[in-house]
Amino acid sequence: MAQQSQAIYMQQLATSPESESILHKQLLAKYYMIFGEGSVFLLIMLVGIAQVRKAFKKESELLARQKTFLHSVTHEFKSPIASMRLQIETLLKRNLSNEQQQQALSNALEDTERLDQLLEKILISARIDNGELPFYPEKINLSDKLRDSLNKLLRSYQHRDIVEHIQDKIEIHIDPWAFNSIVTNLVENALVYSPKDKPVVVELKKEGNKILLLVKDHGPGIPIEERKKIFQKFYRMSTSSGYKGTGLGLYLVDYIVKRHNGSITVKENSPNGAIFEVALETE
Repeated sequence: MAQQSQAIYMQQLATSPESESILHKQLLAKYYMIFGEGSVFLLIMLVGIAQVRKAFKKESELLARQKTFLHSVTHEFKSPIASMRLQIETLLKRNLSNEQQQQALSNALEDTERLDQLLEKILISARIDNGELPFYPEKINLSDKLRDSLNKLLRSYQHRDIVEHIQDKIEIHIDPWAFNSIVTNLVENALVYSPKDKPVVVELKKEGNKILLLVKDHGPGIPIEERKKIFQKFYRMSTSSGYKGTGLGLYLVDYIVKRHNGSITVKENSPNGAIFEVALETE
């Protein structure tokens, strides 16, 4: 196309020398047009390549998290099942005292509760994906509900210490099941990551038009660069190796909190550990 334009230019220049300036401007305009169109095409192509690479990276990360989830959930299922089998075999094959029988049955019951909680997380996650997780807010005494949730947790973690700082008579409209799920997931995470000789601190207080729920642990903490990623589905921290988990708990908490027009943030707990802060708006 450039050669053809140049030929036309030379032909017209030979017949009309006085039109040199006009023809020169026309030729430059054509060159600029070609250059501009080419630049736009190149830019669109580069943006397209960047978007494809970004999508591919995101898909690869999701597949990696799903693989980690399958590995973790398989282990999480096998562990309580193996423990229940051991308890039942012990009851069947040995002549145990009444106290020993009660202990074996209690251990088996704890294992069934672990399985039930794991299945509930998976089912809730699936319902979220399908848009089938309804909430039924009602006015509840959040202080009493929190104490009740913590008492249930302590039955499964009898040798752990949970320090409570709960203001009385805090009320809000919220789905009771949803609030219990928030508390259970956050406190269980704190118990898993904290040393067994360190307490987990749970606070509930009202500040202005906000209700704050804080869960503080003394675990390895959460690196700054991972504090937003931990709420992604199936995501497990780089420091979570050796700890139990599926990567679903914080994902569910984040979803539930946002559905109730709240927010959740992660802060550093001095000298070590993490603080999860849930903020809910009052009426």
